[in-house]
Amino acid sequence: MANSAEIIGKRLYHSGCRRAFGIPGGEVLVLMEGLKKSGIDFVLTKHENCAGFMAEGGFHADGAPGILVATIGPGVANAVNVVANAFQDRVPMIFLTGCVDADEALTYTHQVFDHGELLKSVTKSSIKVVDGAVDVSIDKAIAIALDGQPGPVHVDLPISLASKSQPASTMIVRTFPSHTAPAEGTELETARQWLREAQRPLIIAGVDVLNQNSVCVVKEFVRDFGIPLITTYKAKGVLPEDDPLALGGAGLSPLADQYLLPLVRESDLIILAGYDPIEMRTGWRDPWDDGTRVIEFCAVPNT
Repeated sequence: MANSAEIIGKRLYHSGCRRAFGIPGGEVLVLMEGLKKSGIDFVLTKHENCAGFMAEGGFHADGAPGILVATIGPGVANAVNVVANAFQDRVPMIFLTGCVDADEALTYTHQVFDHGELLKSVTKSSIKVVDGAVDVSIDKAIAIALDGQPGPVHVDLPISLASKSQPASTMIVRTFPSHTAPAEGTELETARQWLREAQRPLIIAGVDVLNQNSVCVVKEFVRDFGIPLITTYKAKGVLPEDDPLALGGAGLSPLADQYLLPLVRESDLIILAGYDPIEMRTGWRDPWDDGTRVIEFCAVPNT
């Protein structure tokens, strides 16, 4: 039988993860050993923020969720900045931390606070692993991190549970969601009509184009219809920058925006592909007039 830490490592390994980044502490030593036994290398860093950005880089390189490891209390607090970055930049990240056992926490308070409460506003979910459901806990964390708009999920592993043996269970291998079937109904027909009637259409692509594996689809659409493309900075690369239909990155440079925003306002149809205003500066709060026709394609509604 494998212990809890090894089960977590095996589940992450079978989801494509090969490296974890972080700083050790007594509360996560068993967890780190479990990752190592499962084939996941631990990369020691000088700060939790560095570890988190390296984990994000790993996701961009191979598509597997990034793994960030931090110890109790100050280790978790040090990582807040990079976890918040992953939350806003749609980075699937598994944030593994150690915590004091519930009975110990009643009397032992050194560096002890509620990790989940601290991270509530910058994670998609915070899961405290419980005995008998270690596999379910990590499978759920991986699913939440990858599904819909990706983001960080916090997994808190009690010290004594990390080394406790758990029964084997069926392995769930995570894959990217299959392509959604085309929409039906009046809205789809309206979008088709608007596209036929448009004289000055424009596409704005955002970070979710990358997260939903839609780059090839957007690129093909742009070239088939000959529609110019603006990207957010996270979506740069959907088209080569020297492509005649590529207008460049927008939203963070006032210099670039003074040329791109007028093009947006002159357009009679704006197509948003994986676009989220969270990537943009203040000049993009109301970039087009209320009467402008807008078609939006996204994984989940922007709120």
